[in-house]
Amino acid sequence: MHVCARKKTAISLISLGLCMGGVPPALANVMEELQVQPGRTDNVVRIKFNARIHYIRQAAAENGSAAIVYFRIVEGSELQLKVEELLKTKPVASLPGVSVSFPPQSGTQIKKLLVKFSKRTEATIKAGPDDRSLDIVFKDAGKTAVKDNRRYAVRLLSAASKEALGDRAVPARFADYDVFTSQQTRDGKTVYELYLGYLPDAAAAEKLRGQLVSVFTEAAVVDMASRRQQTLGSVARKPAPAEAQPAPPVEQAAIPEVEEQAASLMKQAKAALEAGNNEQAVNLFNQLLFLPPNAHSQEGQELIGLARERNGELAKAKTEYELYLKLFPEGEGAARIRERLAALNVQQQSVPGAPDAVAKRVPETKIVKTFSGSLSQYYYGGQSQTQTAFNTPTTVEKSSISGIDQSSLVTNVDLNGRYRDVNADHRFVVRDTHTWSFLESVPTRNRLTAAYYDYKGLQNNFNARVGRQSGYGSGLPNRFDGATLGYGFMPKYKVNFALGLPVEFPTLDSDRKFWGLSLDAENLAGRWSGNAFFVEQQVDGILDRRAVGGEVRYFDERRSLYSLVDYDVSYDILNIAMLQGSWQTAGQTTFNLLLDRRRAPTLSTHNALYNSVVTSLIPIPTSIKQLLTVRTEDQIRALAEDATAIATQAQFGLTTPLNPGWQLGADIGLTNIGALPQVTLDDGTVLNPSPATGNIMNYALRAIGTNLFSGRDINVFSLSYTDAPESTPSFTGVQIAYNNTTYLGDKWSLEPSLKYYRQQTDPSTELKRWTPGIRVSYRIRESVSLDGEYIYEHATTDSPGTQDISQTHYFSLGYRWDF
Repeated sequence: MHVCARKKTAISLISLGLCMGGVPPALANVMEELQVQPGRTDNVVRIKFNARIHYIRQAAAENGSAAIVYFRIVEGSELQLKVEELLKTKPVASLPGVSVSFPPQSGTQIKKLLVKFSKRTEATIKAGPDDRSLDIVFKDAGKTAVKDNRRYAVRLLSAASKEALGDRAVPARFADYDVFTSQQTRDGKTVYELYLGYLPDAAAAEKLRGQLVSVFTEAAVVDMASRRQQTLGSVARKPAPAEAQPAPPVEQAAIPEVEEQAASLMKQAKAALEAGNNEQAVNLFNQLLFLPPNAHSQEGQELIGLARERNGELAKAKTEYELYLKLFPEGEGAARIRERLAALNVQQQSVPGAPDAVAKRVPETKIVKTFSGSLSQYYYGGQSQTQTAFNTPTTVEKSSISGIDQSSLVTNVDLNGRYRDVNADHRFVVRDTHTWSFLESVPTRNRLTAAYYDYKGLQNNFNARVGRQSGYGSGLPNRFDGATLGYGFMPKYKVNFALGLPVEFPTLDSDRKFWGLSLDAENLAGRWSGNAFFVEQQVDGILDRRAVGGEVRYFDERRSLYSLVDYDVSYDILNIAMLQGSWQTAGQTTFNLLLDRRRAPTLSTHNALYNSVVTSLIPIPTSIKQLLTVRTEDQIRALAEDATAIATQAQFGLTTPLNPGWQLGADIGLTNIGALPQVTLDDGTVLNPSPATGNIMNYALRAIGTNLFSGRDINVFSLSYTDAPESTPSFTGVQIAYNNTTYLGDKWSLEPSLKYYRQQTDPSTELKRWTPGIRVSYRIRESVSLDGEYIYEHATTDSPGTQDISQTHYFSLGYRWDF
């Protein structure tokens, strides 16, 4: 297996360099949670990370159903096993459901997230308000006027009979769109129509019509909202009497896709109505009623009248109710509608002037009780084979090694409970990952990553979180068991107190505890915010870390800036100095910048356990308490400082659109990890634990094309070059890669990929590696999905007198259930 060691030598310096200093990376998820409508942002879903990250770019499918986000991990944990991370949210009010997956990605500096939406939408993904978040911003969602993403359709043809419509097939390349029929009465005659939809605006609909006109010469854009308004207008001009006959029903069999969309819209609309978001409810009911007739049409027509009534639009509510009686004149619903109409007439008569001049009612405060979560199980398997050929003076000798590298069943449980009333918002969160290993060499483990209660006062300025949680900034540990308390003592200022026990995976034998204070300032001079903090940490009774620092942030629609300083006053050493930002021009060109210099890992007394002097002792100390029996505190602190390298990163990148279907990105990056000092062991042996890498330069080009082969695909072509002339050993590497994400209808998604990597390492070693892969997802229903992935890697390493050929097979298969 020595081939694998060779081929990872250079790459690991880049991808895991910030975890150097002898400290192994913690086994923890990179993504932490999805926050829906954080703070006062009604149109945002926020992706929170356990690691510090730097946003680079996004690529979105043209129809708004998915996007790929590229970012770099600046500091934090990486997965050692090939295990995918997945977070999901359900639809809330006008926001769609969001799914964010982080697939296994080794040997690459720039990482990617795959973001999927439960319905087509207009969204932009950008850097969040700090260096541990990304914001998905939905255009117009949550605002007074919510955009109708299903407003337009293309009428393909009209016929005197429905049977005539069935003779015309829609080309397969438009299979991603909904095909439906409708009927209209013109000059007393019934006309049947064939439609293709839906689209968010007239421009998109016109573009689709242009692609169809060669096949359907009568193709025309139809504004479904205007058609509905015309129907309402005719009802308003000629109110239907109670004894009126129903309109001719649309003779149409149930379409599964339409029924599923209608059920989803009905659920969202009812939730908005229950929460008092009447305007959003009206919009969602409108979108439901734009659909072809379905099982929810009747109830939707009733509830849109109720939503308008609660919103104070009494005249429009009356029109909706009258349309209901025209369409559905019999049954219990009709009786309820007649009662509401009678009550509306009395109410309108009591208010002089225009009917809609009535003041809107103040919605009652609703108690919100929700419980949601997910359960997923995936099997991960992998096996490899390495063949080695040795040249001897007379023959070529061969050897072969094969084995199973990975065999485990990973179960993830995510539980979220919420109770909100007029006084406070309460949340309960539990997240746990259990990995059952089938290999004797790999232990089975369980990781409780979160278990906390969160309180946010709505009538006061208090907030609190108690339990196992992640520390977002302010010098706090990445994960800890403890409490954070906050109090807003002025409109723009808040003081916070935190204390607890740091949590690391794998767990450590030392006992550590910390406390910290911070002062937050928000909305200073419009877009500026930041904080100042102090944190102190103890380990086995001695000082582990004592630091001061601060963060400064700027955040608006096009620009973001984030800076961080962390200074350890006990060691008199700068831990972190970091600046990152992004800027998007009016022409949609995005620039991003990262400058980072830090101690890696963050300097603390506990780092002494990873010093070569300590790891050479027999027995090896596993805690600071044990080390104190053979070393003084001052000696331990010196060992900790010597085990912590200085890491520098710099990156500049840009992404610019070439046309509606293509964008081009370019990046240049530098990584430099300093050497650890020479050490002398107790027996007099002198060691150089880790040489400096020198400047490792990386240059990359990416071309991103959307909808090249279908109506819903994202294609990424990339070329990168790495040069490390000062590393030991020095090397250069070239990688060419192609990734595709294609959605086939609403059920299937395919993600084929292909990579070729070539590395030249001094002296005279060459590595060539091919890596094809395929990932397939199938959604059984809205809440249940199946996923499978297969990756094959073929690597050849040539060095003087030796050739190694290795083959690795990796696969995974599993399911996810959201409830």
